[in-house]
Amino acid sequence: MAHRGVEIYPNPNNPTHREVPVLWVVLIGPPGSGKTPTLYTATSPLHRFERDLAKENEAAEKDYERALAEWSALTKEERAREPKPQPPDPKRLVLGDATPEAIAKVLAANKGVAVILDEFKGLLQSWNREDRSQGRSLFLSSYYGAGAPVDRIIRGTTYLEKPQITLLTGIQPGPWRTVVLGAFSKSGDADGFLERITPVLMEMGPLEKEPPPLRQAVADAYHDFFRDLWEKDLPARLTPTPGAYRLWQEFRFESLRASRNKEESDPWKSYLAKRYNLAARLAGILAVAWGEVLITEDAMTKALVLLHEVLEPHIQAAWQVGEIGDLGPAYRLARRLQKGDIQTLTTRQVYTRRLAGIGTSHEAQQALRVLEGAGWVVFDRQAKRYKVNPRIRELKEGGHAD
Repeated sequence: MAHRGVEIYPNPNNPTHREVPVLWVVLIGPPGSGKTPTLYTATSPLHRFERDLAKENEAAEKDYERALAEWSALTKEERAREPKPQPPDPKRLVLGDATPEAIAKVLAANKGVAVILDEFKGLLQSWNREDRSQGRSLFLSSYYGAGAPVDRIIRGTTYLEKPQITLLTGIQPGPWRTVVLGAFSKSGDADGFLERITPVLMEMGPLEKEPPPLRQAVADAYHDFFRDLWEKDLPARLTPTPGAYRLWQEFRFESLRASRNKEESDPWKSYLAKRYNLAARLAGILAVAWGEVLITEDAMTKALVLLHEVLEPHIQAAWQVGEIGDLGPAYRLARRLQKGDIQTLTTRQVYTRRLAGIGTSHEAQQALRVLEGAGWVVFDRQAKRYKVNPRIRELKEGGHAD
């Protein structure tokens, strides 16, 4: 949708408030958690379209070379009357190595692009280099589809009018913690970049010699869905119905009020202050996916449910992981709790009984904080114990715990 230039205007009373269907998704997990396979399975339709575009670009380049040769064969007088052929703008959809110049070149000819990288940390580190220092500001501008000038070494400054960059990447828990602590330290770069990320925690699944095959019908339906987005007409401008707007306004007020809670951590408050904009994006994406030309009340409702029940447990736990670090104890304790024979527990019980191999108070506190953020346990202040969410047993049967 970013490639098609779709724009979302969630507030009818404020025509300057514009969102774009851009998400920055970062998968967080240890080695072997499946970050890279997940990235490339999810984006496989985009790579297929990219191959088609590469063929079109190759044909356009050959046509250009042929036209240039014909123009060069003209006499000087004939060339003065005929405009010199110009090289074709490359059509692109996916980028890997995301240098500012490479992105600017692509976005000069395309409304949006998906940057797909194995390692998020490498992207952040690259922006410390002088020749790539514009990268961070370019990404921030693209998150809202705002105009951005990019200085290019050879061809001067390129002005991108409404760039849109979708980011999909991965990172391990240790480097993620470094990124979070750096962003929210007193000397950190508090530009809001990190709060715009939608992190997803990758859980280590059971080891299987032969993982269950992906049904061909599911794969075909997934690719057909993207093909429809690629080929069919999409609305250039999405606005909400009155019912959808009322829901969004209530959610906006609730989010801003929650962001002023002094008891919350700074990363979580920063997210709360922006989450109503993420809700508008999700509603717009759903509306387009359903073939609608307006954001309906149903689309907004589904977006809020998706945010509350699916994404926010990941987001909250990711900030806690950023503060805590190693996810290993939390993963092990989660597996232990799934057996279903423990309904309540204390921090002390975890490390004195060496549950899941946890032998220190510090590890126990870290693990329980992560699981609390993910909704696996909840702390009962009156009983001073953690209660285990009974629905985690459903995960053993293919379900999902809240």
